[in-house]
Amino acid sequence: MNRDGLDLALAGLLHDVGKLYSRALWGERDERVPDRTHTAYTAYFVRAHAELFRKAGLDPSWLAETASRHHEGWRDRPQYRPETPEAWCVALADTYASKEREEGEGGGSPPEVPLKPPFRHLRVQGKEGGEGGYSPVYRLPGESGVGLAPGALYPEDRPGVSKEVYGRLLERLEARLSEMARLPLAKEALLLNLALAFQETLSLVPADTQSEPDVSLYDHLRLTAAIAHALWLFHGKSPTPEDLRRDGEKFLLVAGDMGGIQGHIYRIAGAETGVGGIAKRLRARSLEVSLAAEAMALALLRRLGLTPLNRILGAGGKFYLLLPNTEEAVAALEGAREAWGRWALERGGSLVPHLAWVAFRGQDFRDFAALLARLHEALAQAKLRPFPFLRSTEETLGRPLRPCAACGLRPAQRDEPGSLCGDCEREREVGGLLPQSDRVGFFEDGAPRPFFAFPGLKAALGGKLPGAVHLYRARLDFAPEEAPAEAKPLLGHLPRVAHALKARGWDLPAYRAWAEEEGLLEDEEVHPEKVLTFAELAALSEGAPYLGALLLDADRMGEAFATGYRREGRDLATPSRIAALSRTLEVFFAAEVLSLLETPGRYRERLGWGALEAQRKEARYPLLYSVYSGGDDLFLLGPWDALLDFALDLERLYRRFTRHEALSLSGGFVLVGPSLPVPELSRLLGGAEKRAKEAGRGRLFLLGQAVPWEELPKLRAWAEDLSRDLRQERVSRAQAYRWLSLWRRFAPLEDPGERVRYKPLLAYALRRVRERDEGAWERYLRLLDHQDPAWAYLPVWVQWALYRERERKGVEVQRV
Repeated sequence: MNRDGLDLALAGLLHDVGKLYSRALWGERDERVPDRTHTAYTAYFVRAHAELFRKAGLDPSWLAETASRHHEGWRDRPQYRPETPEAWCVALADTYASKEREEGEGGGSPPEVPLKPPFRHLRVQGKEGGEGGYSPVYRLPGESGVGLAPGALYPEDRPGVSKEVYGRLLERLEARLSEMARLPLAKEALLLNLALAFQETLSLVPADTQSEPDVSLYDHLRLTAAIAHALWLFHGKSPTPEDLRRDGEKFLLVAGDMGGIQGHIYRIAGAETGVGGIAKRLRARSLEVSLAAEAMALALLRRLGLTPLNRILGAGGKFYLLLPNTEEAVAALEGAREAWGRWALERGGSLVPHLAWVAFRGQDFRDFAALLARLHEALAQAKLRPFPFLRSTEETLGRPLRPCAACGLRPAQRDEPGSLCGDCEREREVGGLLPQSDRVGFFEDGAPRPFFAFPGLKAALGGKLPGAVHLYRARLDFAPEEAPAEAKPLLGHLPRVAHALKARGWDLPAYRAWAEEEGLLEDEEVHPEKVLTFAELAALSEGAPYLGALLLDADRMGEAFATGYRREGRDLATPSRIAALSRTLEVFFAAEVLSLLETPGRYRERLGWGALEAQRKEARYPLLYSVYSGGDDLFLLGPWDALLDFALDLERLYRRFTRHEALSLSGGFVLVGPSLPVPELSRLLGGAEKRAKEAGRGRLFLLGQAVPWEELPKLRAWAEDLSRDLRQERVSRAQAYRWLSLWRRFAPLEDPGERVRYKPLLAYALRRVRERDEGAWERYLRLLDHQDPAWAYLPVWVQWALYRERERKGVEVQRV
């Protein structure tokens, strides 16, 4: 019987699932299996759930045999050595995927060894990550967790890993399988539901406990499935074991990259374009970028009969695919490059898709970093000619119509002032759907409107979305579903009136009265699910009514992926490690950022908040708006005071998440008026982020200075003290502005002797403080030490306090 690629992907995904059983039942006699090897338990797993596989059209006996016979080197256990072509395919895929370890003859997999983070052996700037491991079962404030969830993926000094913990994980997996048994699952849906269940239960446990336990069992199973699927498709219907074992350029590694992301997102002509508010439009445009990359990858995989498991890396508008090196695959790539290029040109060319690929051999998995370097070189060459299919300039020319009033790129639908193109019109509808949506569906036909029309697939938002060929869930939700699905937090967070009511302790009539008094009411009806406008977000700031904007980027990620796992004598740059690093970063910038926005209390103990501080953050952080967050960067907007506090908490979380001294965040923070055009906001943020990186990375540029993160909590304390002193009139505003004037006059001077000439002038000015309060005067005497950070970064904390204390008529400012 000829097996299709999905059969082999399933066998590859299941091949090491027995490790969960062997660790949960460590040291026990078990008459259900002939021995206690993980391979025996893999076969038992398949047979125990035979009806589930049989309903999907699989032969459980064949699947058990193929999945368990994947160890070529187990010469003393011939029953687990491959014999059939299908078993050899899985065995070779396992070998290619597990270059980071050398496993023995089934000597066991003790349950006390924790999974180390992928940052542990990542060498960046000559430094490696800290010790620690993950706890697969844990307790968070108000909840207990099993497996992967927001707040779980943080290494601990004494991780809780034991036989009993594996028992809890096994219970959760068995419960998921019972849920699957109640659904009519086709083969692909079963494969992806199993992948979801493994992502939940196996993401925090090591694939191997005998060498370096820094690759999760989930990452290893997923990659093995992808390799097995691609290898089987390369050989066609009936390969022999000799065909499979003979190495050659059987694989393609493909990179897709959406160019011009920031320019596309920020190219919005103005806030008043009649399409429902710039906040919703900006989020809709950001979502379009993410979905375009996902749709390109998914359409390619579907055309070749592959599944999303073969998207081995991907986030932030980029993806990496593992394909068979066949004529069909190359033709599909060439066709996609032209189709997506023409799609981009029709929309003004502001978002430009790039595709590149390289062929490679199985042995090249051993030096995956070098393979990625080859691919990136090919991608750089592809970017030099973004539309290679064009044969004449005339192909790029369109009819001379009125440009869209919003984007200025595409033709407007009507020849009249203020008219918009079809894409910008759709942004209003998509923006309106975002707050009520918890998933994205991809459709070949019959997509509900409004939808994004991409080459080969349409993407729509909603709830159930019947008829979708593939679903993305907007949260880390691992419950089984009839349609093929993945958990990908792409929809972000939009602050709504309900969040403002909670933050201020108002009811809806009080909010409406406040908004009317502030001049914030628009044509849209005020209701709890209404998305807050930029003007409302600014007005909800405590102090000056400004909008805060934050752009953060993970430092040195290029170095981390290119050379972080390279070693003399032993190269650690295996595909499993690099995939684990990419997935773990994506969990932080997508799931963790979203969780801190929406449920800050989950991080109370981890960040050491007191009860009142936690209550305040629970009220304020949901007011923040994620324009985008994924890959290794983010862009957030919101009330400036809440956003600045959030930035400090997020940086602390990132340090705890990575435990790596050289892995830092750099970014820019600006305060702007809510009506500032988005392109100008982008320019200011980009400039601020650049200044932070130029100053040495690991810094936030704000209020005119690039400040190391470790200094910012101290500066916040200074700002809080000055804020209190201003309020209680121990220090006057004139005094604070005098300090700023002296700093700006003397601090930038190059001559050290000239720089300290501020001291007598400041001492004279401080006499006024002493006349009001002796204690305050003694505190501010520290400013006479020109080496003290309080003087070095004086503009930051002084302006921070002044903005906090700026009140507006008719608005009661909440105090710290």
